[in-house]
Amino acid sequence: MRVCFLTHYFPPEVGAPQARIGALARDLAQRGASVTVHTGFPHYPGDEILTPYRNRPYFIEHDGPVKVVRTAVYPTPNRGFARRLANHASLAASALAGARLTGPADVVVVESPPLFTAAAGVAYARIKRAPLVVNVADQWPASAVELGALNDRRAVRLAEWLERAVYQRAAALTVPTEGLVAALEAMPSARGKVRRLGPSVDLGLFEPSPRIGGDVLRVLYAGTVGLAQGVDTLVEAARLAGSGAVELVVAGDGADAPAVRRRLRDERITNVRMAGTVPHHAVPALYAEADAAAVLLRDRPIFLGALPTKLLEAMAAGRAIVLSARGESAGVVESCGAGLVVPPEDPAALAEAFAELASNRGRATQLGESGRRCVAERFSREKMTDGWWELLRALAGPSAPGPPSSA
Repeated sequence: MRVCFLTHYFPPEVGAPQARIGALARDLAQRGASVTVHTGFPHYPGDEILTPYRNRPYFIEHDGPVKVVRTAVYPTPNRGFARRLANHASLAASALAGARLTGPADVVVVESPPLFTAAAGVAYARIKRAPLVVNVADQWPASAVELGALNDRRAVRLAEWLERAVYQRAAALTVPTEGLVAALEAMPSARGKVRRLGPSVDLGLFEPSPRIGGDVLRVLYAGTVGLAQGVDTLVEAARLAGSGAVELVVAGDGADAPAVRRRLRDERITNVRMAGTVPHHAVPALYAEADAAAVLLRDRPIFLGALPTKLLEAMAAGRAIVLSARGESAGVVESCGAGLVVPPEDPAALAEAFAELASNRGRATQLGESGRRCVAERFSREKMTDGWWELLRALAGPSAPGPPSSA
């Protein structure tokens, strides 16, 4: 079976989509599929191509058993709507121009968002004469509209038309949450094609033993500092709790990071440290130095069906969760007994949750242990890969080549 992934995001870039797609590609290849990834030169979330790469028409390399084809991209910071669209459109164009570089495929998987990449995936799959799977990690443009990032009516209508066109032409739509299943099944263009696959986490990467020592509660936020998260709420909670009770480390970058850094400097908030972008392989070590993990989503209807990867990673690390969100993610934390849930965008409630865990370290340990057990039962990477293999094999058909001979 020959599988081709088309994605805007891929390692060595840092982020949940990059880590997820990279792990899935390797897992499928290790099971015997011939896997190729078509992506751009790494630049997210900044405006420069990461060293030692340089922008050029194309470059071919290997990530273990996975062939990686990179084509040119216009790198821009992850902020500013028009520039981000230009960034997304540039890879969509270069991917189509370089589609021949990835060779034949029995099935094409495209990641959405960005929506331009998904739209390019329709033409890309036609070039390959292969069925198309669209992995909808986030419903766009609905999420952009709710966050206020997209408010031009003509642009919204155009994006919604493009979304419907992509769904109409897909052979299958994969989503990570029940909320997205419901949202897409309500659309005539997607109805009957939606399948929930994932999310998942590799427990073997994380050391679940609790941190030893420390007078204050050390809290880690590891993820994007963007419009969807509202990390300023977390900073305010740490300020309210005080430096004698909480130390907060924010590991990540994004559109809101400059404003958060300015606030820390201007208000002289000393119990919050911005660690910047951290490679995904270094995240387990950060959790090993923390007592609890903070996960946030803003108070928007679109996030009722969200289930962040960072939540599952923190549970895998055996850390008590302090979740500031509603909906599906809150349901997971509560049903697993993995942490404390407070209303979104409520810094006072977050501060109270920190104080509760700081005063009862034994409970924090118990919550962390419960969360890890739950992840092992419900969100293992092996189960997720099983689902992907079953779907892709069915779409590729019986005539698709099997695993290469070991002879």
